[in-house]
Amino acid sequence: MIRAALFDMDGLLFDTENLHNLVLARLGDEYGAPVTFEMLLDMLGTNEDACSIYLRERYPFLDTAAFWADFHRGIEEYVRANGMPIKTGAREILDALRQHGIKTALVTSSQTSDLECYMGLSGFGECFDVFVTGDMGLKSKPEPDVYLRAAEKLGVSIGDCVVLEDSLAGLTAGRRAGATTIMVPDIKPYAGPFVPVTDHVVPTLLEARDLILEKL
Repeated sequence: MIRAALFDMDGLLFDTENLHNLVLARLGDEYGAPVTFEMLLDMLGTNEDACSIYLRERYPFLDTAAFWADFHRGIEEYVRANGMPIKTGAREILDALRQHGIKTALVTSSQTSDLECYMGLSGFGECFDVFVTGDMGLKSKPEPDVYLRAAEKLGVSIGDCVVLEDSLAGLTAGRRAGATTIMVPDIKPYAGPFVPVTDHVVPTLLEARDLILEKL
C-alpha cells in the first residue's frame, strides 16, 4: 500500500539539469576547471559535498566554495528572469496525490536556498509535507539516508513509500532505503545500470500519477 510519495527535484519536477550543465560549463571555463557533460552525468543526483570531492580530485586547485556560490547565483538569476521550467505532469501529480490523501516529501541533493527559490517561483511549496535537502548533514544519494529521513519525518514506513527519481544515484538511494522506485528519465535514459534499482519506468509524471493511483 502506498501511503507517501518522495520526490526528487532537479530533473524530475523541474527541467533544470540542462540549465545546470550550461552554468557549470561556463564556470568551469572561468575557473580553469572544465566541466564536461560526462562529468555532469557522474555528479547527477549527488549533493554539493560529494560534487566538491569529485571536482577536487580532478582540479585540486579549485576553490569549490567560491565555485558553488557562483553556481547558485547563476541558477537563481536565470530562473528569476525566466521562470521555473516545470516538467510535464508536475502540477497534476502533486494535486492528485493531495486529493487522495497521499503524504508527500521533497528529497533533493540541492541546497535549502535553491529549494526555497524554486518553491517560491513555482508555487509548489504548499504541495509537500516535509523537505529534506542536501545541506542537512546526511549522506548523499546513492546512500539511503535522505529517503529514510523523509519517511521518518512523515511518520510512514519506507516500505509504504514510492520514490520518484531521474538519476541513478537517486534511484539507488530509494532502492537501498526499501521504497518502490519509479524512474522518469531526464538527461540520462533508462539503460542497463538502472535496471536493478528501478521498479517502474514512465515517460512523464502524468503516467507516474496514474501508476501510483492504481496502487492505492
